[in-house]
Amino acid sequence: MIRYLYHTVITAAVMLQLTSCDEGRIYNTDSVQTEEGGTARFSGTVTGSDTWSQGYTLALAGFEDGNDYALISKNIGTSSADGKCDVTLSGIPGEVTTIELCAIDRLRRRVATFLSADYSPQAGTLQISADGVDMSMAGAIQTEIFNTTCIQCHGGSGYAAAGLDLLTGRSFGNLLSVPSRKIPGIDRVRPGASSDSELFMILDSDISADWNYDHSVEVVRQEKLDLIRNWIDNLQTP
Repeated sequence: MIRYLYHTVITAAVMLQLTSCDEGRIYNTDSVQTEEGGTARFSGTVTGSDTWSQGYTLALAGFEDGNDYALISKNIGTSSADGKCDVTLSGIPGEVTTIELCAIDRLRRRVATFLSADYSPQAGTLQISADGVDMSMAGAIQTEIFNTTCIQCHGGSGYAAAGLDLLTGRSFGNLLSVPSRKIPGIDRVRPGASSDSELFMILDSDISADWNYDHSVEVVRQEKLDLIRNWIDNLQTP
């Protein structure tokens, strides 16, 4: 009877451990790499890798079509003060179709892509080389959000709604500590305070619905909203 109860308790404990990590899991910086599978290598120089807040990893990662979660990843690191890095990703599973130099969150979910290359395990080692790759947090927001979503109304075709030009090279100067034209007493972006920043407020709520356009319909993916919120909260007040 005692032996039976012992085995029952052990079995229950094992089953609990196996079923308690289905959601909200936090991965190690690098996924497990094995001797089997393909190989990819990135070599070059990057900038802005030190601007990211906690919870993000800059990595060389493998993705399959239709899946925003990396199947395998390796932290790129930096080997010198001038941003040189050389990283090899091995053990790439056969499901991988693209290799990306990217930012991923704690769940290994893609947040921003800086370089991407098609991957085929039959082609041998995939070599990716580039210099001066902007991997900053602000650069990710520019390419992933402003350029894809906002500039149609804010800077594109020579027109900037509400006087806000979000084109590359102009956007952040028009945002940081600049008073809102719509909400008295609020800055467009107030460093260190996303809850008091117009940019985040209009994307995270329907507060702009009365301005003839509800901006909250533009950025609906949570990881993109988190990117903006964390970037603002991580900014230092001048």
